[in-house]
Amino acid sequence: MTSSAAVAAEWARCRAWLTPALSDATEAVVLAELAAGRAQLWPGARSAGVTQLLLAEEPFLHIWIAGGDMRELVAMVPGLAAWARAQGARSLRVNGRKGWSRVLQGAGFEMDGDELRRGLSVDG
Repeated sequence: MTSSAAVAAEWARCRAWLTPALSDATEAVVLAELAAGRAQLWPGARSAGVTQLLLAEEPFLHIWIAGGDMRELVAMVPGLAAWARAQGARSLRVNGRKGWSRVLQGAGFEMDGDELRRGLSVDG
């Protein structure tokens, strides 16, 4: 998705999956972050996620908001990881509802404090 109109159209299509997951931001804030390129929308057929690339001491991709079909979301992880690695990130991180820990631990995530973390090696 390159144009803000395309992002807005995809957000509208995926909105019902994403808005229930909003806890630390409003929909307007998320849309502004997407429009400014500070967040990325990852739409699927039955789910979607929003990430933020954060250039901290250890650059990482924060999986900020996600909702919809859990299997499809987990299937998105390799694509997220590849994109994040290409941007210089060294890990994926998630903090959210407790149900995510059960599912994402099977996708290589481990608890790190109060969040889930998956390191990004050169090969995966």
